[in-house]
Amino acid sequence: MEVQDQVGHADWGLYAALLSFGFLFITLSDLGINQYATKMLAGDPGLMRSYFPNLLSFKFFLTLLYPVIMGVLAWSLGYPEQHIYFLVLLCLVHSGGQLMNFFRANFQAMQRFSLDGFLSIFDRIILLLITIYLFYTQLDISRFIYARVVTVILAVIVFYGLIIRMYGWFKPKLDIPLVRNIITYSLSLALMTVLYSIHDKVDQVMLERLAGEKENGLYAGAYRWLEAFSMYMWTVLPIFFARFAFYVKDLKEQENLLHKGQIITSLPLTLVSVFVWFYGEKLLFLFDQSSPEEIAVMTQCLQAVFVALWLNGNFAIFSTLLTATGHENAVNIFAGVSIIVNIGLNWYFIPIHGAIASAWTTVISYLILSICYILYFQFRLSIQVPYIQIVKLFILTGVLWLLFYLLDMQGWDWRIVTGIGALAMGGMSFGLRLLSVQMVRELLSRGK
Repeated sequence: MEVQDQVGHADWGLYAALLSFGFLFITLSDLGINQYATKMLAGDPGLMRSYFPNLLSFKFFLTLLYPVIMGVLAWSLGYPEQHIYFLVLLCLVHSGGQLMNFFRANFQAMQRFSLDGFLSIFDRIILLLITIYLFYTQLDISRFIYARVVTVILAVIVFYGLIIRMYGWFKPKLDIPLVRNIITYSLSLALMTVLYSIHDKVDQVMLERLAGEKENGLYAGAYRWLEAFSMYMWTVLPIFFARFAFYVKDLKEQENLLHKGQIITSLPLTLVSVFVWFYGEKLLFLFDQSSPEEIAVMTQCLQAVFVALWLNGNFAIFSTLLTATGHENAVNIFAGVSIIVNIGLNWYFIPIHGAIASAWTTVISYLILSICYILYFQFRLSIQVPYIQIVKLFILTGVLWLLFYLLDMQGWDWRIVTGIGALAMGGMSFGLRLLSVQMVRELLSRGK
């Protein structure tokens, strides 16, 4: 936020739009290989020696090819020269991030979740340190982009070094028939990446085109908090993805993991989402150069996108199970339907309501996905939908929202309200039997 406040909403809006435009086609830097590697290696770790050297060589090739393709595409669409330059750099950041995720996929497949959890935040720590340095020297949008490029290069080197240290040196190879076969099987995962990229980022691209860079900057200021808290899910869900793939033939264990995964992803994000609904402006404390009107727009966007986060926290685990167990095509169809609705609503409402329209179309998109997951589980799978657990989670959310509302109406300090809310949520989690002492002990023992 401090970076956005420093460079201005317009420059940040341009940065966010270019970042999102590159993200729409991020699958060109991966082709579904990361998820496929996790899925296959979790089921058969012995494939590491044959798969990793070939996939690594191909991944390096995609890492360099993707920014070039996006630069040519931007040029053909008439983007200014400087924008194309920034886009190429940001696409290099994207492709470097995909390369890091490929290294992480190997750790996830080998069930090394503690190390994977640390690596999920490593590059952000480096970026934070570089950005702090820029604040004391000179910070503008170009220097921040350079900082992101340097960060991803350093992180890739460290991740690769860990792979070598843990598994030994792998001589680079490029077995074309093997890579071709892998890509053939991973195409459904690649399509999923395309669809989810469009689903998550088309709002910002359309907003910048239809309402301008500043309006997109305001939306991006709120959406960045969604991405920040979503990192909790993107740290937890890959662990469950690997576990689902490991138990691909054990429906009972998949159902058990589904129940636990929903609770683990839902509870923290429920508290955060209710907090943002009442005190979202507290997250915008660094925007001291923004006007009250701009803060008001960002706050309304925050409230909306955190409803989407709450939905995702409750139902993203269903998509994770489907993807890990061979139901990628169904997930792709659901994402496609959600995207069509999202684009249509954005096209109509953005010129009227600007950033706030994009925020609420995001909510509708996640709601559609959530309903689709439930219906598919109900009518196509043998795994039981945890309806009772879902009802309990909804009851917990409603009671927590009511508690925040009543305490806030009494004029209590937001810190006290949040603390009481957290304690109440913990008590309700045990009272509704969403959590148990045994489950907490099991989670803590696995986290060590």
